[in-house]
Amino acid sequence: MGGADHSRAHAPRRAAAAARRLLPGASVVTLPGASHHSLPTERPAELNRLLTEFLAA
Repeated sequence: MGGADHSRAHAPRRAAAAARRLLPGASVVTLPGASHHSLPTERPAELNRLLTEFLAA
């Protein structure tokens, strides 16, 4: 599976640009090989770390 970086249904770069525009100071992270469907179950430690860092800022 190619993950979000190869999605045909979503445009990750366009979504990242919109997030940065709407949320000044936001960072956008793409985890290679992960999708929004698989991330919570296949990469929970990375997701938790990134969310904790974001919420602590």
